[in-house]
Amino acid sequence: MEPASWFSAGCHRDMRVSHDTRTLTGLMAAVVTVTAFAKTFIPFYLIGSTTIFALASALGITLVAANWRQLRNDAIQVTDLLVALALFYGVVIVNFLTHSLAAVPITHLAGILIFHGMFLIFGFAAARALRTVMLVLVVAAAIYAFIIVQHSVRFGDVMRGNHINDIFGVGVPIIFNTFHQNIGLILALGMLAALGLVSNRFQLAVVYGALPILLLFLFHIAARGAMVALVGGVLFRVFSACWVRSKKTATLALTAVILAATIASGIFYRYGIQDRDVDPVAPDAISRTIRELHDSDPEFRLQIWSRTLHHIVSEPTLLPFGRGLGMFPVNEGFGPPDWPLRSAEGSKYYPHNIFLEIIYEMGIAGLIPFAFVTFFPVVAALRRWQLFSAAEKSVFTIYVYDLVSLQLSGAFGRSNMEQFFLGLAIGIIALKRAGETATSPLPVAKSSLDPGYSA
Repeated sequence: MEPASWFSAGCHRDMRVSHDTRTLTGLMAAVVTVTAFAKTFIPFYLIGSTTIFALASALGITLVAANWRQLRNDAIQVTDLLVALALFYGVVIVNFLTHSLAAVPITHLAGILIFHGMFLIFGFAAARALRTVMLVLVVAAAIYAFIIVQHSVRFGDVMRGNHINDIFGVGVPIIFNTFHQNIGLILALGMLAALGLVSNRFQLAVVYGALPILLLFLFHIAARGAMVALVGGVLFRVFSACWVRSKKTATLALTAVILAATIASGIFYRYGIQDRDVDPVAPDAISRTIRELHDSDPEFRLQIWSRTLHHIVSEPTLLPFGRGLGMFPVNEGFGPPDWPLRSAEGSKYYPHNIFLEIIYEMGIAGLIPFAFVTFFPVVAALRRWQLFSAAEKSVFTIYVYDLVSLQLSGAFGRSNMEQFFLGLAIGIIALKRAGETATSPLPVAKSSLDPGYSA
């Protein structure tokens, strides 16, 4: 064979290998994203979400393992974050063994370590195929939108009284009455993911034009957590763009927004407490919130937060190390939680604010490394925003969306989806650092503990 033929054959072989690698990476990203939402996506519930979750998990683990060398190389770029994660989960383990073992089954700890670890790795691996991840989220939201529209055409308003209709055909009122937050979650994630797929200003305008429509719908179905988190994610995106141009202006704008939100919340609380004529069956977010302000039900958010904060403040001797992993439902009288694959009454009860939960159960010892790991991607995003692609910006916007959601209805033991997006954000940071290291004369050590390291 002539040298030219050898060269041509080698080029074709390299191109084929590169194409196969991209295809495998895209398939892996699609599978792990489906896995992250398998227990949340309601249509899967109707056909067997546990089976789908198990099969997708097994396939995802196989595909990730096939690419372990590349993941190892990527992980080297974020050793500081890996150390922080190891420290935090080390605290989790020690805390459980010293404070909770006698009252909480060890499967609760095992579930956290297994599923958190799996979804962190899944997200980290999927960072190499972000558009695939975004497409899966958009398709999921489109399926929800289609079901909602066809139900509205056939039966009218999706709300009946102050509850949502059984638009998915589940048939169990105690289940479908809680679907408003799930619907808000999937639609909001699809909206934010769509921002990562736009390629021109017209498409961007279309997506942003749909934002008020979605917010109105979330308000109508009283998906308050999703609505607040969506606003928080969009504000972060706007703030990041302003931060790149003028840190001073962005800081002043953020301060103004926080002050305005605080004043508005105070006025609304005062108005809500005094309003005794609120419609008892109005389904919208404001009416529902006012009714809850008048209700002393101990399972409502405000009562849970107030009670949890009271325990934290009134028992300072427990502040350093907390009361033990999984002890919140035990102390509330509901029994211990268990891992996600086993139903337990205690698993349904938690402080509905992940930072309150961490400090209540693991104290300052757990809060410090948890806060570091949680806010690291946010700081990194602010320092690299102008370098990000549309898909990368969407990932961090979604991450902030999830972070806000965790403050309104988050449970540490069941935060698998949040771990997935944390892993996705860490994966992007690793890839950016790898690219900077490859083109920088500075040693890799310069990036240590610097979320915004840039050559």
